[in-house]
Amino acid sequence: MSDRTVERTRDADAEGSTDTDTAASTAASADLLSDSGSETAEESTGSYFSVRALLVAFGAIGIGMTLGSLIPIVPFTAFAGIPVGSFLHGLLDSERRYAETAVAGGLLSGLAVVTSLLPMLLAGLDGTRLFVIAAAAGMVLAVLGHYFGRDLRDGLTRDL
Repeated sequence: MSDRTVERTRDADAEGSTDTDTAASTAASADLLSDSGSETAEESTGSYFSVRALLVAFGAIGIGMTLGSLIPIVPFTAFAGIPVGSFLHGLLDSERRYAETAVAGGLLSGLAVVTSLLPMLLAGLDGTRLFVIAAAAGMVLAVLGHYFGRDLRDGLTRDL
């Protein structure tokens, strides 16, 4: 579009136009430049962390952990739900959200371990190390699940 404005300015200068025509074309080209600059600014304002994506990750991983914990007799099946939930989050989200998924997976797995051992914690067991170990495991599982979900999404949406 800026080429058309330049052509109009050249045509107006060649015809010996008045100053008002030149001012109008200059204003139009300034508007075009500001419009393209604002579009570029809007496109490049991506953030590294999104609260909305964090809430979606909490929901997806929480649902995965809930469904995983419904499996009877087998211990730690809630942890199997972490990569499942984060896989679905990676598959359905259009952007990479590893930080949000890692935070959600770590907090949810740490809280799951702490709440499951609540009677022992009240009796005097130090739960800090348990929380950290479970949070680290949950973060790794969540990031791996999100990675494989993104990889599948990339493979499904790529042109052959």
